[in-house]
Amino acid sequence: MIKKYKFDEIADIFTGIRIKRYQKGYTVPQEVLKKTYDDSSKIETDWEDVSDDINGKFYSRKDDIVILLAGSTVSKLEKEGIIIPMYYAVVRVKEGFDVDFIFHLLKSDIFPRELHKIEEGTTLKIIKTTHLKEITFPVPDYETQKKYGRLFKLMDERINLNQELIDLERQNEKLIMKNLFKELGES
Repeated sequence: MIKKYKFDEIADIFTGIRIKRYQKGYTVPQEVLKKTYDDSSKIETDWEDVSDDINGKFYSRKDDIVILLAGSTVSKLEKEGIIIPMYYAVVRVKEGFDVDFIFHLLKSDIFPRELHKIEEGTTLKIIKTTHLKEITFPVPDYETQKKYGRLFKLMDERINLNQELIDLERQNEKLIMKNLFKELGES
């Protein structure tokens, strides 16, 4: 059975931290999530000098979902301890909901359709977390979520492995071409 839930019933949702406020005085190098508009599963980070007295809620936890507030790119974090900056909404899925299912629900066509209703701005669309919390999603029972969540996760892993294979084939192609011209130049 499918039931409609407001997003804030499914997850705790809040905006990341304004890092500039924590770059004065005593700082230490810390890993910070980079702004990315790429819709891939690869997470990019930078190391920045930041104060170490940041509230712990702004450090990533395993299975955090982050949504870029200007662009709506959705990513899932596996690594803990990355500082999440203010241009991301942090989504921490509550008990009774499957993280992988919710992540893929956010990557589906349903989420952009709902986002379109709440985005503000003309050229650069901005999402406010207060509006994000009000979006409603159709969600099946927990067992169905787990079943489909596992399926989607396995599909993502297969896609990532295939992408790695494609990247390796492209590298091999370049290497073969380089060696070919090297041989032709020597003869």
